Amino acid sequence: MKITILMAEQCSAISVAACMEFLECANFLHQFAAQQLAKQDGKAVVNAPLFTLETVSLDGAPVTCTGGLSLTPNKAINSVEKTDLIIVPGFMFNIMRVLPNLTEVSKWLKFHHDQQTCIASMCTGAFVTAQAGLLDNQTATTHWFFSEHFQNSFPKVKLQIERTVTDNGLTMCSGGASASVDLLMHIIRKFTSPQLAAECAKKLLTDTGDRNQTPYMSTSFKKNHQDSVILKVQIHLEKNLQQNISMEDVVSQFGIGMRNFIRRFKEATEQTPIQYLQNLRIEKAKYLLESSKESFERITEAVGYEDGNSFRRLFKDRVGLSPSAYRKKFSIG
Repeated sequence: MKITILMAEQCSAISVAACMEFLECANFLHQFAAQQLAKQDGKAVVNAPLFTLETVSLDGAPVTCTGGLSLTPNKAINSVEKTDLIIVPGFMFNIMRVLPNLTEVSKWLKFHHDQQTCIASMCTGAFVTAQAGLLDNQTATTHWFFSEHFQNSFPKVKLQIERTVTDNGLTMCSGGASASVDLLMHIIRKFTSPQLAAECAKKLLTDTGDRNQTPYMSTSFKKNHQDSVILKVQIHLEKNLQQNISMEDVVSQFGIGMRNFIRRFKEATEQTPIQYLQNLRIEKAKYLLESSKESFERITEAVGYEDGNSFRRLFKDRVGLSPSAYRKKFSIG
């Protein structure tokens, strides 16, 4: 199977390196197993690799990656006549700035996709694939931090931001940086066997199962709007988070009718007042779980909840992990 790995200006060097090293690991383990079997059967060893790898850039020239590392490809994209799979790297936090410079790459992806070539996008590389129209009406994922940008830019795509890997047959995507490993394991599993994927995971000390981006996400609280009254309400909610807040008391304090308040709040923040308050409390609880040794019962009180069991269920439902599992995974102390 021929795999073409794209290199582009300001792409993630680790995306490119991970592709080459994980797929070469699959080649090595496949050949090693073949050698062991050949010894047992007394036959000659067949050394054909599973994956033949090549690297390309827009014009065949070296590219400078995020962080300054220079990578040299094998050829230019227009030199690729036929390939089975193209892997698009991630672009870290540069994607919105570099995307306009990648229109020729997107056209190239569409050309090969029309020839039934699979396209696998790592992290924010999904923007490049979506720019080609290849993800329209398809499920996709990308780094959760860029989900709003992605949805605004490509409204036809069925974004499933909680997923670390999506697969529509000819198009595959992965979430944030470490989820690129999930995509590579998926590729090995899809095009070779679950057994080889499991063996690669053991040797590379990584997981093989599906993960979820939800525990890594943080909610943004939009304040760059023009509604000064709603902004005052937002500040009030943050300052009084530990209190038993009643929205009826809030609208009374700020002199707004309830229906008008809910409409204006959602227009300004893109969340209902209740959603906003719950998200504030969850984010504060996440911070306290990460940075303190306080019990979850004390944390529940600190964020304004009286019923610890109720907040525990809400936390797990929204975050995807129980409070104790979240602390174990992200504690900094």
